[in-house]
Parts: sequence; structure tokens; C-alpha cells
Amino acid sequence: MSRTDDLFALFGKGVSRDPEGRNARLHFFGTIPFDDGTRVNAKDGSRFSANTPYAYEHSLPFDANAPHPTVMAVVSVNGGVGRSTLVTALSSGLQRLGESVVALDLDPQNALRQHFGVGHELPGIGRTSLINGQWQSVLQTGFAGCQVMPFGDTDVQQQENLQRWLTREPTWLAQRLSVLGLSELQTVIIDTPAGNNAYLHQALNVADIVLVVVQPDAACLGTLDQMEALLAPYRERHHPPRCHFVINQLDEHSAFSLDMVEAFKLRLGEQLLDVVHRDLSFSEALAFGSDPLDNVGQSLASDDINELCRALTRPKNAP
Repeated sequence: MSRTDDLFALFGKGVSRDPEGRNARLHFFGTIPFDDGTRVNAKDGSRFSANTPYAYEHSLPFDANAPHPTVMAVVSVNGGVGRSTLVTALSSGLQRLGESVVALDLDPQNALRQHFGVGHELPGIGRTSLINGQWQSVLQTGFAGCQVMPFGDTDVQQQENLQRWLTREPTWLAQRLSVLGLSELQTVIIDTPAGNNAYLHQALNVADIVLVVVQPDAACLGTLDQMEALLAPYRERHHPPRCHFVINQLDEHSAFSLDMVEAFKLRLGEQLLDVVHRDLSFSEALAFGSDPLDNVGQSLASDDINELCRALTRPKNAP
């Protein structure tokens, strides 16, 4: 038995995968607990909540069939995988390739503001939504000419109110994006909280592309089935999103990490889009609020990000 086989054996998994295995995984998971205590049915994505709407919960009219920007949801089951760092780098990289990018922070941790180094004086989408304000007012300038919409500072009660609203109204994000006036030539990249929560499902509801971020470790390998179950109902839509996995922060000097990459390749096949190497300059960029693609020389990580951006902009059926 190879070391890769041993890795799978740790989780009771085999290397070979039945094409119908996804249905078996859905049967296994059944319902997946929401972080806020509600539950989501993995078969149809339905939510269970008996709460009635609050006064601030105003719906906005929108046409689901109208032209809209390309929406990319960056998601993960595991925390600490470098999701916000990747959103920041992708926003800069795609903007440099000629795309018009809006980076949207849908995570109450409000980390994207620090990554882009934008001011915290303006309210973000969290508080703005609760007073039924216009999201255009929170737009700030990011790296390479992209735009940033921070989540903003919110207290515990505001976060609970907003999460309840999102749980009850599955088209909440679609409504808000539809009134921003964005064109179909633009790209919205959404940073979501780790795990199974209302913010994740709002992003998946509108996503054209789903980018699942993992690290080359046993913790992420062990949660692949959970992520597949979360994605399953969205893959069954009439126009399903393109779903890709990215291995982030690879230490190429670690033999175990390299073995883990091989395990992910066997497990994911063509779903694995790219690998991004660990780079100290990216951590320094966060510390100074600077563009991670500036002044990095010939770093592997910047090359990886640029290649990932090119891969994401290729047509669906392109080689």
C-alpha cells in the first residue's frame, strides 16, 4: 500500500471513487447543522426556521434572469486556510488581467478590510443592510484598481439579526447585488466564513464559480465529503456553478505536504484546479495592508496566483 493509500485509510476512504458516490455521501450526511442552530437539508438546500420577519427585513425586487456580473464564491469548511488572502490576491491578479473586480466581504470577522488596507471609518454591508442603506455607499478602492466592499464592524446583536434575515431570505444577496448596477463584464469575488452557515449559502445561491480552498493537511482531506455534500444541491441547478478546489499554502520542503497533495489529486481529479505555494511575502503584505502581488519578484506564489487567474478566466470548455 502506498503512502497516499495510507492517508486515505486514515479516514476510511478508498482511492477509487464511484461516480454515484456523491449520492451516497448525501445519504450519509442527510442534514448538516447550521452554525446558527438551524439545519439545512443536503438534498434540496431547504432551511428550517419558524421565526417571523423583523421590521428591518425589506425585500428588493430583482430579475433572476437579467444580465449579471460573474460571481465567484471563495469557500471552505476549515478555518485558517488563507481564504481572505486568496480573495485579495485574486482580486488584484484578475484586475491586472483586465477584469473589473469587486471584492465582497460576506464574513462578519471583517478581515478583508485589513487585507486591502482600506479605512474602517465607513460602515460596511452589515450595518448598512440593517438600516436598508445602499451598498454603493460602502465601496472603497482596492489594489490595482479593483473595488472592495467590507463587511464592516458589527456587534453581536447586529450579527445575529443579519444572520436570521439571511437564513429566512435565500435571495437576500441576489437582491442586493442586482441593485448595485454592475454589468455582466464585471466579476464579484465573495469571501465567506468557514463552515456551513447562512452566509455560505447566500454566496452559493448566486455563484457562477465556486472556489473551495483547502490546505495540504489531514484536516482538510477529512472534510472533503462534507464540502461535496454542501455543494451537491447547487450542482443540480439548471445552470450549476463551476466548482474547483485550490490547495493553498503548500510548503514544498515538507514531504508530508507533498504526499497530501498527491492524495488530494487522487481524490479530486479534475476538480483540483491549482496549487498555491506558501510565501512569506503574502503574510508581510497583510501586515502592511499592501498588494500581495506587488514587489514579490519571481516568487512561486505570485506565479501560482497569476496562473490561477488565467485558469479562472478561461471559457468553461477550454483546454
